Amino acid sequence: MNSSKRICSLCGDIGHNKRSCPKKPIEDTDIIEENIIIYPKKYLLIKDLNERQAYDIPTDIFKIWIINKNLCKQSEIRYMLDNGLNKDSVK
Repeated sequence: MNSSKRICSLCGDIGHNKRSCPKKPIEDTDIIEENIIIYPKKYLLIKDLNERQAYDIPTDIFKIWIINKNLCKQSEIRYMLDNGLNKDSVK
């Protein structure tokens, strides 16, 4: 039988067999389980970073904001940037 006429019993495509099927699932036998503990300060940092990303706050402004974050919310920074204030004014 010509190899180009083979029909794969796994996916039904022509030109390969079950053993050489490109759609064959990869078996991962090395499973690593690990407990991840996120402490409250790190959780808040991750939350702030997600918010920075959502509001598309420039990194240099975010660095200043994170030090003084009690002064305003990131949504207010986005509002200022959207209303024409340049980075230096926002800083």
